[in-house]
Amino acid sequence: MSARRILALVRNEFRLIAQDPLPIMILVAFPLIMMAFLKPTFRLALLASGHPGATGAEQVVPGQAVSNGFYIVGMTSFAFFAEHGWKTWDRLRVGAGSAADIVIGKTLPRLAVSLLQFLVLFLIGAPLEGLHSRGPLLALIPMVVAFATCLVLLGVLVTALCHTVQQANAVAFGGIVVFGAIGGALVPLEGLPGWAHHVAPATPTYWAMRGFRSVILSGGSIDSQLLPVVTLAAMSAGFVLVALARFRLDDAKVAF
Repeated sequence: MSARRILALVRNEFRLIAQDPLPIMILVAFPLIMMAFLKPTFRLALLASGHPGATGAEQVVPGQAVSNGFYIVGMTSFAFFAEHGWKTWDRLRVGAGSAADIVIGKTLPRLAVSLLQFLVLFLIGAPLEGLHSRGPLLALIPMVVAFATCLVLLGVLVTALCHTVQQANAVAFGGIVVFGAIGGALVPLEGLPGWAHHVAPATPTYWAMRGFRSVILSGGSIDSQLLPVVTLAAMSAGFVLVALARFRLDDAKVAF
């Protein structure tokens, strides 16, 4: 690996992101809008599940941040497919060096975007919706980093497995709905059907929401984040292993 090549790729990716800020604006604006609509419903659900005094913000703020965080999967994958659409992939292969340089250079900016999304949603959404956490929100930082990393690496895996950008988008957007629902981001965990309780731990969303709920609703500290962080790290490692087995620089991808 070459730190110089990686840094050059990172700078170029940030430049491309800055040239088209609309996707990032949607990453922030859409969940903020949904919070206002869903908060009353989630208040009733939390009250019914044994959380007296809940306002609904305890579910809607982290839930919308987590479910909409899955957009970064598609954004990460598109960063690779775009090079094929622009006919610049071969030039990138020659100039960037190893596959690791390319993957790291393209994923680090998306990781930064994902972390920025969580930061902005909590800085704006928490006071806007009246979120009161029983535990310290700073205790969530390791889990948020682990979850964002997991999503970005899932995007790399999707890139490795998919042949066309339509396939990658279908997987990414399907993950928003399926993982968000099963993992307890779109619906409180208590409201899930019985079979979903057995499937939910297989999703990154479940562990992210478990981490958020342990602090916000249960008053946990950073110790409560250990299991979610370790599990998300293990999922990330699994995504990397499969991606390494399937990712080929000479694969022909269909973009536009």
